[in-house]
Amino acid sequence: MCRFFSVLYVATVALVVSAAESHSLSTLPQATAAHFCQLLVCDNTGTVQSLNSYIHRQPSDDTDSLSFAQSFCTYIFNYGGWQSLRIFPHTKTNGNITWHAADERLPNDINSEHQKYIHDVFPRLIAEIEAENWSQVDAYIDRMLKYQTTFASDQTHQEKHHTPHSALLFLPFVLFLALPLLSVKNTIIKYKKGK
Repeated sequence: MCRFFSVLYVATVALVVSAAESHSLSTLPQATAAHFCQLLVCDNTGTVQSLNSYIHRQPSDDTDSLSFAQSFCTYIFNYGGWQSLRIFPHTKTNGNITWHAADERLPNDINSEHQKYIHDVFPRLIAEIEAENWSQVDAYIDRMLKYQTTFASDQTHQEKHHTPHSALLFLPFVLFLALPLLSVKNTIIKYKKGK
C-alpha cells in the first residue's frame, strides 16, 4: 500500500520537474487541489483511504512552492495518473463494494449510465482545468465526492468518521484536567468578589 504511493510520489516529483516542457495543464489552485485530494482511493491491498492520507505521509519539502496536493494533481492530470486511480465504488448485489478506475473495463453489473459517468468524468474535468474554470472543476470534484458517498456509504462513513471515535478516547483525560481547572477558576472568582 505505502510502496505504491511512495513510487507514485517519486514519479510525481520527477514529472513535476519536467512539467515545464511541451503542453501541460495549469497547476490547480491550492484549495482546489486539496479539495480533489479529499477523494477516497482503494489501494492494491483493498484499503480505502483519502488521497490526503497518502500524501501527508510523504516527507515535506519546504523549498517547493507547490503543496503536496498540487504536485500530486499535476501528476494525475498531466501524466495520466487519473487512469489508474480506483476511486469509483460499486456495491454488488451481495453487498460487497468494489472500486474501479476510470480507464478500466468495468463489470457488466454496473449500469450503462454509471459506466458512462466513470469513463467520461475525468476527460471533462481535464477540459475544465485546461480552461482554468476552477468553479466548474470544484463542482466536478463535489459530484465525484457525492458519487463516492452514495455508492460506498459504509466505507466512506468509516473513513470520514474514524477520527472522532479515537478522539473520544481522550475525553476522560481532558475532563480529568479540565475539572480541577474549573474549580481553581471558581475559587479565584470567589476570592476576587470577596475583596
